[in-house]
Amino acid sequence: MKIIQVDDDRTIHIVKSHEEVEQLKLRRSESGLGLGDFDWHLHGSSGHIESLKQAAEHHARKQEVLRARHPETFAELDNVQRDFDHLSKELAKLTSRPVELEANFSRFGYAAHIRTHKSRADSDEEGENMGKMNMENEKGVETPGGNDTPPIKEMCMVAGRKRKKNRVTMKVNVSWRLKGVFGAVADKRLCGRQLYKTPVLRQYFYQGVLWRAENSEEVASFELFIDLLYVGIIAVIGDKATEDPTGTGLLRFCVTFIPSWRIWSDVSDLISRFETDDTYQRVNILFILVCLLGYTSNITAAFWSTYSQLIAFYIAAQVFFAITYLRMARILPHVRPIMTTFSIQFMISVVLWLGSCFIQPRDGRLGLIWVAVAWAINIEHKTERVGAFVTLVYGYSVVALLYQNQATFGMNAFFGKAVLGLIQAFCFNWIYFDVDASHLHMHAIRRHVSSASIWLATHLPFVMSFTLSGAALSKLVAAHDCGDASVDSLTDTYQAKSDMEIPDGMRWYYCGGLAIALLSMAAISACHVHTPIDTQRFRKRTRLAFRVVIATIWLCLPLAKSLNSLQLIGTTTGLTVLVLAVDVWGQSCWEDSFWCGEECKYRAKRRAMSGISAGADSERSESSTLAGDDHPTM
Repeated sequence: MKIIQVDDDRTIHIVKSHEEVEQLKLRRSESGLGLGDFDWHLHGSSGHIESLKQAAEHHARKQEVLRARHPETFAELDNVQRDFDHLSKELAKLTSRPVELEANFSRFGYAAHIRTHKSRADSDEEGENMGKMNMENEKGVETPGGNDTPPIKEMCMVAGRKRKKNRVTMKVNVSWRLKGVFGAVADKRLCGRQLYKTPVLRQYFYQGVLWRAENSEEVASFELFIDLLYVGIIAVIGDKATEDPTGTGLLRFCVTFIPSWRIWSDVSDLISRFETDDTYQRVNILFILVCLLGYTSNITAAFWSTYSQLIAFYIAAQVFFAITYLRMARILPHVRPIMTTFSIQFMISVVLWLGSCFIQPRDGRLGLIWVAVAWAINIEHKTERVGAFVTLVYGYSVVALLYQNQATFGMNAFFGKAVLGLIQAFCFNWIYFDVDASHLHMHAIRRHVSSASIWLATHLPFVMSFTLSGAALSKLVAAHDCGDASVDSLTDTYQAKSDMEIPDGMRWYYCGGLAIALLSMAAISACHVHTPIDTQRFRKRTRLAFRVVIATIWLCLPLAKSLNSLQLIGTTTGLTVLVLAVDVWGQSCWEDSFWCGEECKYRAKRRAMSGISAGADSERSESSTLAGDDHPTM
C-alpha cells in the first residue's frame, strides 16, 4: 500500500485490491480517524495515474517556492544532489551485482575483476548527466569520478538543461571521443539499419579489468540461420561416416568435421568480438554461408574426386577471415597486434590446406592435413554459441532415430530401439545443460587460462564423438538382427538401410563415441568450480569418477559381439540413465528427503576480525540458499 500527497491537505491511498480497502477502513475505524478524508485508488487505474500527475504538479510548485525564497541555497543543493546521484551510480556499478550483470555472468560465475559498460542502446540519462557534469566543469566545479572511467567507446551525447522563469535554456552537445581506440561514435538517433558502421568491441581488458556490455547479448537472427544450415552439415558428415565404419572412415570423418567446426567457431568469434549490426555484416555472413554450402556439397566424394573443390571453399572462408581481421587491425589501433596475429594464423592455415591439394594421398597428404587441422583449432569460442552447437549435435542424434513404419501394428523392436535412443539423448542433454551447470560458482573460462583452454578444446572431441555415435545409432535402430524386427515393417527407403548383422566398426563407432562423449563431459565439468555443499550425498569427484567407470564399460562393450542391436542400445541407455540418477541423487542433500526435500544449502563460516567489534564472536556461521545464481562470498 502506498500513500500519495497530492496537496498540502489531501492524501490518496493506493491499494492493490478491494480487500486492502476493507482492511484500511477497519484500521482507521479502530484508531478513531474515521472515513471523512479517506480517499483511495486501485493500483494502475486511471485514478492512480491522475493522482501521480497531481502529486508531481504539487511538488513542482513547492520546488518553485523554495527556489524563489532561497535561490542561492537551492542552486547549491541542486548541484550537490546531482553530484551525489552520479557518485552513487558509479559506486553501485563497481560494487553491486545488478540484474544486467547477472544476465551476462550468471552461468559463468562472478568475479571482482569483471565490470560492465554502457552499450550504445542505453538511455539518454547517462548522456544528460555527462552534459550537466561537463557544464559544471566549465564553471570550475569539480567533477566526481576522476580519470578512472574506462575508454569504452566513442560516444556522442546530447545533454540539455531546461530552466523556468529566470533559468536560461542551454543545449550542449558533448562528444566524448577518447582517441577513438575502442570504436565508433554511438549515434543516438533513431534510424534504420545502416549500410556500414564502424565496428565496436563488445569486450576488452582495461587496467586489469574485463569490461563487457551491461545488457545480455541476444542471438541474432542470422546466427540461428547459420545453425539451421549446420543441422544439414552435421547430418551429411555423420551419415557419410557410417558408410565406412573403419579406421579410414573415422579419419575421413575427422578431416571433414573439424574444418566445418572451425568455420562455425570463426563466425561465432567474429560476431561476439565486434558489434556492427549493419548491412555489410549480413552480406559477409551470406558469403560465409555460400562457402559452407559449397564445402558441404563436396563432402561425399572428397577423398576420390572433389577434394580440391572442398578445400577451395574452405580456403575462401579462411582468406575472408584473414582480410576481416586485418581490416579490424586498421580500424581499431588499440587491438592491432592481436588482430594482426589472428590474420597471420588464418593465412598459415590457408597455406597448409592449399599445400594438401598438391600432394597425392599416397605421398603423405594426410600428414599435412593433420598439421593444418592442429593449427586451425581456436580456443576462444563464444560460450553461448558452443552450447548452441552442442544442442545442434543433440538434435541430429534425435533426428537420426526417425524411421518410417508401414506395419499395421508398429509397436515392435524398431520402435523400442528408437525410444531408447531418445531417452539416451535426453539424458545427455540433461547432464550437460542442467546437472553440470547447477551450483556453478565459477565458470572454467573465468577460472584460469588453463581451465579455459581445456574447456574449449574438449568440446571438439565431445561434439565429434557424439555425432559419430548418433550416426551409428541410426544404423542400429534400422537393423533387423533381433526379434520382433521384421524388415518388411519398414518402408522401402529404410529397408535398404537395414542390416542383418552389425559390423564391428559400427559397434565401435556407437560405443566408443558415447564413451568419449561422457569422458569429455566429465573433463568439461571438472574445469568448473562448483559451490561446495557439505551435505551433498555424493561429492563432485565421486560423481565424475563414476562417469569414468561407465565410459570404460562402454569402451569394452564392442567386444561383446553376442549383443544384438536392441541389447546394445538397451545396455548403453540403462547405463546413461544410471549416470544421470547418480548425478541427480548425489547433488541432493542427505539431511533432506530426496522426493520432497528443500533445496541444498551452502554453509559458509566467516571469521570475525579482532578489533572490529568488542562483542563479535570469533566465528560466525551463515547459510544461504543456492537458488539461481547466488554465490558464496569469497
